[in-house]
Amino acid sequence: MDAASAWVLLAIVAFLGSLAGVRFVERYAAALRLIDLPNVRSSHHVPRPRGGGLGIVAGVVLASLIASVMGTPLPGELWILLGAAGVVAVVGLWDDRRSLSVWPRLAVQAAAASLVVVALGSLDRLPLPSPADVPLGLAGAALVVIWIVGVTNFFNFMDGVDGLAAGQAVISLGALAWPLWPQPAAGLALIVLAATAAFLTRNWSPAKIFLGDVGSAFLGFLLASLPLAGPADARPQLVFLVAISMTLFLLDPIATLVVRGRKRATIGAAHRDHAYQQLVEPGQPHAAAVSMLLMAGFVLAVFAVAAYSRPGLAWPAIGVALVVFAIEWRMASRRRAGVKR
Repeated sequence: MDAASAWVLLAIVAFLGSLAGVRFVERYAAALRLIDLPNVRSSHHVPRPRGGGLGIVAGVVLASLIASVMGTPLPGELWILLGAAGVVAVVGLWDDRRSLSVWPRLAVQAAAASLVVVALGSLDRLPLPSPADVPLGLAGAALVVIWIVGVTNFFNFMDGVDGLAAGQAVISLGALAWPLWPQPAAGLALIVLAATAAFLTRNWSPAKIFLGDVGSAFLGFLLASLPLAGPADARPQLVFLVAISMTLFLLDPIATLVVRGRKRATIGAAHRDHAYQQLVEPGQPHAAAVSMLLMAGFVLAVFAVAAYSRPGLAWPAIGVALVVFAIEWRMASRRRAGVKR
């Protein structure tokens, strides 16, 4: 069996393993102490199971282990990457079951990101198109750690409505796998994509189960780290690809933090100030708004892949990404103003 066929078969294994894991958590959520109670930040009004990300982790690990039996084992550095993501997921699970303060989480995430840098390497230049792709030197490693930790937490911030985080992960993982296919990094991206798609079948509005920090931390960490598993000379372009495809997941948290900072609001307090939250009415179906946001994410992913293949399209891709986010932010602002009236 060739590598491409093997990765597709393993993706099916990941899907089925993840779905079984998600259904298990969904059924025994109360016994596992994985119930999400509504709060100020929530977009739901009744308690729901959370921790569905455990199913994603299970599906990914199962498929990765079977890969060795099938003769397409993951390279050692990808196992290190999965191990680091697993540690971050365990801390997320701890936070799901009993609230954990932000500093221990950040410390573990930074340590895991540092391990990824040691195992896979860092960036030799800024992940921007010419002439902004300046050499980074020793600063490259620090920038990668900040990138991984930042994306891990931003992804968690954006996991607040049914189907959005999982849907965006599927889109961005597909965009990342496309130019690397059928390298092992692309195979792992496909496995994670399939496991996440299985979870999405239970998370689409109205969601039967939520991702939880265990899932959002695992996916965010992998999305930020997997570009480093590509060829060394292509890593900056791969990071750029992921950043463009996830524009709304990066700029929404940044803009929200700026707005809340200006209001001198407590950064760690629960809130509904994100643009995507303003587009969804709490307690109402999320499908329409989420579909719109995911369509925007898909368009951005197409531009990201095109820019990877044709570097001359990189600056236009940045322009499109900024326009798309500006439209989302404007729509959210109008919705916010209408609610205040």
